[in-house]
Amino acid sequence: SDEFLSSIPRPVHSLIFLCSAAIFHRARDEEESSMSEYTGYGDQEPVLWFKQTIGHACGLMALLHCLANGEATNSVLPGSELDNLFKEAVSLPPAPRARLLYDSEFIEKAHMAAAIEGSSIVPSAADPVGFHYIAFVKDERQHLWELNGSTKGPVDRGFLGDEDLLSRRALDMSVGSFPAGEDIGVSIVALTG
Repeated sequence: SDEFLSSIPRPVHSLIFLCSAAIFHRARDEEESSMSEYTGYGDQEPVLWFKQTIGHACGLMALLHCLANGEATNSVLPGSELDNLFKEAVSLPPAPRARLLYDSEFIEKAHMAAAIEGSSIVPSAADPVGFHYIAFVKDERQHLWELNGSTKGPVDRGFLGDEDLLSRRALDMSVGSFPAGEDIGVSIVALTG
């Protein structure tokens, strides 16, 4: 509701959207089938995207995509392991970039620490994926990007301008394309300044 949205500190620079795998596939399979594999790299690319090769790490991938892009990059401590990982990743094509993330010891430790502190059971690698976490981020050029490591690459959803990610237009451009209904559970996490 608009009343609920008005209670969230603004501006919102990125969103993490969580939905069931069924909802995700209904909304994105057709688009995904017509996409080419992303091959971009280098500091001229508008976003830093990571292909997901770590099992059951969709939430981690969404958070990393939020921190690696847009306004949230200012929250990453300069010289930190995360900052160094992002800086190294920029110059790598998608496969070596995914390998860099997969081989990162500090990412593995942080991911496992968060997993065992949670209230749900840590899934095994063989368990099916039931949910998707998708990052929506506004880049420096004020374009809205959909970043999901389990797809073929980043998707430019269009020019957003000065609006933040909780504006009605931004929500229509991002989560608004997913089917809605009473039986559908979704969650949104807003990352603010």
